[in-house]
Amino acid sequence: MAEQQFEVWKEEADPALQSKLDEFELLGYTKADKEEIWKFTVEKIKKKETPVRLHELINEILKIRLNEYMNKITIASYKDSARLSEKSDLDDLIGEIDTHVSNKRHLT
Repeated sequence: MAEQQFEVWKEEADPALQSKLDEFELLGYTKADKEEIWKFTVEKIKKKETPVRLHELINEILKIRLNEYMNKITIASYKDSARLSEKSDLDDLIGEIDTHVSNKRHLT
């Protein structure tokens, strides 16, 4: 796929990013931010073989599921865990995982 410049659409995608952020907060995940959701979406779209249009980008943002997003965050955390040098960082990570697991139990 030819390199697309997604940053030019970022401002236009802001309402969709805010909507997805609000949805995650309603589901109990308050640590997400618009920039993380944007990066996740762009990374996901770059895997496609064909160029995408603005409405397809917006659709990708709106159809992100919390568990899909959390899986990506968890995998990234595992990859970064080798770099954790302080016990407090590890405790924070374990606390975040525990919070996610307990929130997931309440949703099912």
